[in-house]
Amino acid sequence: MRIPGLFQYSLNPPALSGDDAAAAEEKLPWVLLERDAYVAKHDNATTAFALTCNGKPIQVTFCPRRPPSVSYACIHCPDPNEINTEPSIVATQEGFVLLRVAIGRKDEYLKNFDYYVYHAEGPSLMLLPRLPKHFDGRDAGVLCYGQEGYIVAALRHEGWWEWWPDGQFDLCIYDSNKPGHWNVHRVSLSKRHGRKKHFFHIICQVVAIGGDAGTMAFADHWHGILFCDVLRVGDEAARRRPKEGEPMPLLRYVPVPEPHDSMLGDARLYRNVAVVGGRLKYVQLHPRKKPLDGICFYNDGSSTDGYIIEGWMATTWSRPAAATSASSSSSLSTSSSGDDDRWRKDTSIRDLNTGLKVPSNLGFELVSRRPWQPVLGLQDDAEDIVYFTAMVQRMDYKEWVAVAAVDMGKKELLGATAFSAAPRYIDFAYVHSTVSKYLR
Repeated sequence: MRIPGLFQYSLNPPALSGDDAAAAEEKLPWVLLERDAYVAKHDNATTAFALTCNGKPIQVTFCPRRPPSVSYACIHCPDPNEINTEPSIVATQEGFVLLRVAIGRKDEYLKNFDYYVYHAEGPSLMLLPRLPKHFDGRDAGVLCYGQEGYIVAALRHEGWWEWWPDGQFDLCIYDSNKPGHWNVHRVSLSKRHGRKKHFFHIICQVVAIGGDAGTMAFADHWHGILFCDVLRVGDEAARRRPKEGEPMPLLRYVPVPEPHDSMLGDARLYRNVAVVGGRLKYVQLHPRKKPLDGICFYNDGSSTDGYIIEGWMATTWSRPAAATSASSSSSLSTSSSGDDDRWRKDTSIRDLNTGLKVPSNLGFELVSRRPWQPVLGLQDDAEDIVYFTAMVQRMDYKEWVAVAAVDMGKKELLGATAFSAAPRYIDFAYVHSTVSKYLR
């Protein structure tokens, strides 16, 4: 069936194998979850139901698969005209998933976003009230707290000049324990950092760190990370009683390792952050350059001026996650004398194509082209595994798009799986999630 406004491949989710069924029975501790959901009817024990803003039924189903295979969600509404833009996974934490679905006319989809919170333990699906401010999915996250409570938080710049904010933002919060409405608080950088007139910060990933303060990280992967203790914002607002429009200095800032001064497109194609084993982990994918006179043109149509890209390197960093809370004074300053509170370089690979050990039994090799989209694995052990989207060449010399697992510590290619969503692979396509261990 063809649905106007949707790509045909969005209607055809990947077929599940016997191994996928076995993996689902194991309650996988974490998965790679495709960002765009499929518009298809699929029923299993994870299926949850709700109503759209138009009062029509809608359901969400998850299909977990063992990494490096990519898991996915299916969203279905009996009315084929109700969903006409690809739904998406906005954020996940533990057993909660924040989803965005455009309802109604495609030409007005920016005004018709429904946001749902899926809770794996149940399962259940909750339609949130309409937001006071639009957010695009990169600047929002979900934080679980208490027994079954959650907070959805989005950090938005309050003015027109989003690309050059002045350090002031609107923090939009929805608390499931206080349902019915959103709270909006004007916040800014803490006084330690000053209020910079041209504070450049474009959020591309939100990570829930947690703790008693409910710390959340709003990351601009080219420059730095803003931290905010969202569970304390309401109490701070009641204590400070700020005047209308007056920001509360509740944001703390830490530069990312090796900040980049220029924009090179979507930073999520090159960098990723996660909380693993009590540490805030960070991975960077960056080119290995050789100076060159003139312009170099590549087979894919891109070009570079003044250098040639000889290969691609990857580096992982980490710092204590607890140091990001306001209770840790060292997190408020990047010049802290405590080395343990700084970014620590953990692993590095000089060239992802030639610097990796490749077991002979894999039956393929990485193609010497740009890998992209590094995503940190969430295994809570000594292993440092990162997943990359890359071109892979099989023994019959046919190339295919794959998700490749790389052990950064051992510098070894562990395996790769064909990425079934090939038409969507150029964009940022999947995230890591622990929702799988809570699914039925």
